[in-house]
Amino acid sequence: MLLVIVGLGSVFVSSYGSGVARAGTHFRESGASTYVIRANEMVDSQRCVNLKGVGSVQAAGALREGKDIYFAAMPSRAVSTFEATPDFWRLLSANTTGAVFLNQPGVWITDTLAQTLGVRPGEEVVLLDGQKLSIAGIFAYPDDGRNRDLGYAVVMPVAVVKDFSQCLIETWPASPEDASLLLSSLKINQSTGAGDEIPTPQQLNTSLGRAFNAANSWDTLLRLAVGLSAIAGFVIGFVWIFSRRLVLSSNLHCGIDRLTLLLISLAETSIVLFFSLITWLPFGWFAAAFGAAPDALVSFGAGLRTFLAGSGGFVFGVVLGINRVKESHLFRYFKNR
Repeated sequence: MLLVIVGLGSVFVSSYGSGVARAGTHFRESGASTYVIRANEMVDSQRCVNLKGVGSVQAAGALREGKDIYFAAMPSRAVSTFEATPDFWRLLSANTTGAVFLNQPGVWITDTLAQTLGVRPGEEVVLLDGQKLSIAGIFAYPDDGRNRDLGYAVVMPVAVVKDFSQCLIETWPASPEDASLLLSSLKINQSTGAGDEIPTPQQLNTSLGRAFNAANSWDTLLRLAVGLSAIAGFVIGFVWIFSRRLVLSSNLHCGIDRLTLLLISLAETSIVLFFSLITWLPFGWFAAAFGAAPDALVSFGAGLRTFLAGSGGFVFGVVLGINRVKESHLFRYFKNR
């Protein structure tokens, strides 16, 4: 009963946590936790970079458009370029699956462009004018609802100087409120009049909603699961002892003191809990790590916490059940057996 009720409930908690972790990864990699403000030559790159670590901001970087370039491998097609602050790759890696970046000078290109050119990180590619570009990183930028500025482009890291046109931040846990921090990166120049419209922060990908609500439901579920598991464990332990009240009362009547009877019952309880736990562990880990979910240890720990809450309730139910068994009720127990 402990395995069926408390064990399965704990496995569900681990599985749900695994699903939330995968959904969170998808939310971040789709760009839904990234916010951008666009203001032509009004973004102070230093202020933008300094937003990292403020509130829930995990990464920050500035961006501006550069001149189109032509590769020798495809001379008739212009490729857009963007200049970015050096740490901009952190934003790209947070918004893509399998991004590869090398700690060396060079440019970052999308995986589609890399596939077209047939290059990998660490290699060089020749431009139409004979110049060579070193590939320092490759990132994915799928068409999943996000802004397509970087969909087929080359990103060139530059020094944090001059003014940029965009400032991007990645927040986690996703916080639409912290998007307003982007306003502090703007420079109000002399040409900006009182009636001019101030740019507003925008979510890079709005297809998944403004906030990651699964995290809130996870916290609620975990609290509820721990409470219900403790109650279920208590009921199972109490019923298990009280269903044996005739035998236990007879033991008291034969001269076994209550403390000894309690220790015997707790020894039996430890056996139940031990075999229940070692049976649950592989199922709990499988549920937490299913689908190569990130933070599997966190999900597994949540399930284990739920199981231990049920185990604690089980022990408490056993102790209370022993205290409820009375030697003076032996005849009544026998009559109602």
